[in-house]
Amino acid sequence: MDTNNLMRNLKIFIVIAFIIGLIAALFYLGYGFFIIWQGMAAGIIIGLLLILVLILLGICIYLWLKNLWTKREYKKLEYQLNRCQTELKHEKAKKAEQLEISIEE
Repeated sequence: MDTNNLMRNLKIFIVIAFIIGLIAALFYLGYGFFIIWQGMAAGIIIGLLLILVLILLGICIYLWLKNLWTKREYKKLEYQLNRCQTELKHEKAKKAEQLEISIEE
């Protein structure tokens, strides 16, 4: 009877050890899964932020170039305006001179 009792206790111990081992394995897999899940989520967030930074960098470069081109165009137009003002002054001076000549005659 002692051997039957010992075998029965041994079977119960093996079943309980197997159940505890199975629960521990599930917790270990779950923990690993959650760590992997957090890593993937962090990777996705970092990827989205990286894409956002690249888009903003592109917009900054575009606006900087647009500002540069606008300043360049402004300088060209300012030069043309000064040239036109000078020509207009010369034309006014010629007309005034012609008017004085025609009045004198």
